[in-house]
Amino acid sequence: MTTLARQALVERVLMFWREGQRDTHSIAAELQITEREVCDIIEQSEGRRP
Repeated sequence: MTTLARQALVERVLMFWREGQRDTHSIAAELQITEREVCDIIEQSEGRRP
């Protein structure tokens, strides 16, 4: 995945998450990634992961 594509994916995950109406499972299903990837992105954005 290119850096630009990865950045777009991260932005979409965080947009869905911050709206507060989606859980990690539904975000993963819509973006066709694993729920673990969604969790990793969220944790990194909150400073809980390097």
